[in-house]
Amino acid sequence: MTPFFRDAKQAESHGLPVWTELMWPRQCIYRKTSNNSRVPNSRLSFILCFDLISRDRRDRSETTHHYGNITNRLTNFLLVFSFSYRNSLNTTMETKKKKYDLTFKLTVVKFAEQNSGEAAARHFSIDPKRVREWRKLKAELQRLSEEDNKRARLRGGGRKKVSEELEVSVCEWIHSMRAKHLRVSRKMIRAKAKEVYATVSDGRDEDRFTASAGWLDKFLKRNYFSVRRRKTVAQKDAKHFTEKLVNFVTYTTWIIKSKKIQPTNIIAMDETAVWFDMVGSTTVDARGARSVPLKTTGHEKSHLTVVLAAKADGTKMKPYVVFKGGIKEVKAMQNISGVVVATSKNGWMNEELTADWLQRVVGKLNVAPRLLAWDSYRCHISAATKAELKKGYNITTAVIPGGCTKYIQAPDVVWNQPFKASLHESYDNWMAGDVDKEYTAGGNMRAPACRLLVSWVCGLTVASDGSEDHLIHCFKEGEPCASGRELLVQARQAELTEAGEGEVESDVEEEFANELVIEDRGDDESDE
Repeated sequence: MTPFFRDAKQAESHGLPVWTELMWPRQCIYRKTSNNSRVPNSRLSFILCFDLISRDRRDRSETTHHYGNITNRLTNFLLVFSFSYRNSLNTTMETKKKKYDLTFKLTVVKFAEQNSGEAAARHFSIDPKRVREWRKLKAELQRLSEEDNKRARLRGGGRKKVSEELEVSVCEWIHSMRAKHLRVSRKMIRAKAKEVYATVSDGRDEDRFTASAGWLDKFLKRNYFSVRRRKTVAQKDAKHFTEKLVNFVTYTTWIIKSKKIQPTNIIAMDETAVWFDMVGSTTVDARGARSVPLKTTGHEKSHLTVVLAAKADGTKMKPYVVFKGGIKEVKAMQNISGVVVATSKNGWMNEELTADWLQRVVGKLNVAPRLLAWDSYRCHISAATKAELKKGYNITTAVIPGGCTKYIQAPDVVWNQPFKASLHESYDNWMAGDVDKEYTAGGNMRAPACRLLVSWVCGLTVASDGSEDHLIHCFKEGEPCASGRELLVQARQAELTEAGEGEVESDVEEEFANELVIEDRGDDESDE
């Protein structure tokens, strides 16, 4: 029999009372686990307790002389046992199963070959059995490491798929649905998986596969799917617009080349709505909060229109701001430099304001030919606007086909996002501060003043030889209309052939114009 603590110093080093007379074999108090750690043996601990009690009853006088009464003996034992048990739990938590990738396994194998398997196990703190297994699988590990050195599991390991045919069928179904721009939800995938499983299992064990949420998570992960947030709303597939986009690029290139229009005279223009309350959809808050309110002024539906225009050389033109009503207030802001302020009945652009924008922002002083690119919004292509453009502006318009603005219109692709981000930042700073705020008689905050909003407010061309076609956003690799670049190359080659033969038809411009202006107004009405 050996004592649990050999002396008082050893007991004190473990933070225990100086009580070293407890005699019990260590192998009885502890038991070994699968990972070679020692934990208290609860069954033998009770045996120890009863043994202490029985010895105390047999020889109470001797026990009292050497060990004290039974209460002290049991108290000291429980202190030893609880302390050892806590340490064993910490040891068990520190020795959790680990995951080793192929690079680590090959490093261990190399070390074992140079030294020994036992030395490798001690050096890397792993089980010697793992070293022996990895040395046997060295060739397989090297082959798989060349394909993917970050993987940890060999082929064939882990739980097998329910059905390879089911996986392929469901993946093909998801790809076909997304190719049509149709929504695919997690619930739809689980229902489709059950439907496919009923056909591939031949009616056997149909109740075994439930397409659980856990199965769905692993299915999405191993097939590189994820739940995505909608970015664009499509009424037609991108392939329907590819030919129109190519026609638009070739038309603008032909106009610029034939009329020798300089970048300083190429203008892109678009209207965008700005809301009086620009509250963001996210905020930082405490975790677990059941309610995350955001304060507003109650004017989420009140809006104004901002017309942004710029030239191909990077020059920004004056912003044109349209408010709803408020004629007196708008007149008071006419003296603000760097911006043109107007008003309309509903806060949107119309034919009269389009003519006013042409007169006050574009102007007639430039005698050189100019190109104006804008979308097919009704007030851009109306008879009144066409009549206004004939009054000495020397402007040729290029109307972006409906549905194509998100692919090729400069404001939609480049300007609007940073412009709106700047407005949101100004609005957040205004809400967080105490300056320029007005309140009603009831103490409610008013919307930002029109003058304050105005203060917040305050490339189209490519080389005609085709050397910069790769810069066109909608034709870049990975974009929906990437195939349009090949069509554009073919169109440019056809132009060169016609130019070489001297056959340039006089009605090309009219043909392109008729192609560009389409009857579908759904995309433009949604922009309002």
